[in-house]
Amino acid sequence: MQSTKWNSKKCYLSIITITVTLIAISINQSLAGEWLHDFKIAQKMSKQKDLPILLHFHASWCGPCRQMDQSVLNTQVLTSQFGKRFIAVKIDSDQNQHLVERFNVRSLPSDILLTPTGTIITRTEGMQAKNTYLSFLGRGASRYENDRRVYLAQKSKQELMQKLEQQETTESFETEENTYVATEPPKLGLDGYSPVTLTRDRKWEKGKEEFNWPYQGITYHLASQTELEIFKIDPGRYAPQLLGCDPVILNKQDRAIPGNLKYGAYYDQNLYLFVDVESRNEFKKNPDRYSRTMHVLKIEQLETAVLR
Repeated sequence: MQSTKWNSKKCYLSIITITVTLIAISINQSLAGEWLHDFKIAQKMSKQKDLPILLHFHASWCGPCRQMDQSVLNTQVLTSQFGKRFIAVKIDSDQNQHLVERFNVRSLPSDILLTPTGTIITRTEGMQAKNTYLSFLGRGASRYENDRRVYLAQKSKQELMQKLEQQETTESFETEENTYVATEPPKLGLDGYSPVTLTRDRKWEKGKEEFNWPYQGITYHLASQTELEIFKIDPGRYAPQLLGCDPVILNKQDRAIPGNLKYGAYYDQNLYLFVDVESRNEFKKNPDRYSRTMHVLKIEQLETAVLR
């Protein structure tokens, strides 16, 4: 009887040892420039190292997936960034249907960059050339790093003010993964206009109060139940970036000032708001520095501009 119990304990300890060993091997693989194949392990590593997760959805029967795997995914310039700028994991769509549904993957190959807490930073679909793919990842990783720096700077400043004055001089609103600090943040996003209609159709359409959803401390109104469900899946894709704060002022002055809806701009399918036309024009001169612009918006009419 005692022998049986001892054998059971040995078996249990062996299972634990094997599990820990497999996790350690996976971590070493990522740090050594190899793709992971387990989403849960990638999540754990992402939180430990505070790095975004790169999800690459593929399938064995997908021709473009195989082509991309040969010409892009294993190049040294890409794999050298594993464990440094992001954690990379390949997802077999046939074996991980729950992840396909969770992230609304509609075509293969598909790539998604996530924060450690699972919020989508950016995504792309279809076969990507090496330079295009690297540019996509670079912009996404830089966006996460910039947001993280802003968060840490604001957090440090807030803690210092609390120690010196023993009172709060700013109001903070928290997200799942970050805390951004601003003065008097708007409670109703986009003045009640639907962010999904705006992003998809470039139209200003008022949302309905019954179809509302909070994101990063701001409530957004959607035009229909369908839009509400779309927004719930990926709010970061439709809501203004940086909580609607002017990216130029944030970059130059380290101040989180809400932008004006009259001075909006789209770049790389992301919406940014500015305090005035001068700030928006400055953004257009160097969008990679401030965070990008392709389509310029005004509240009374939609304008399209191409940066040169």
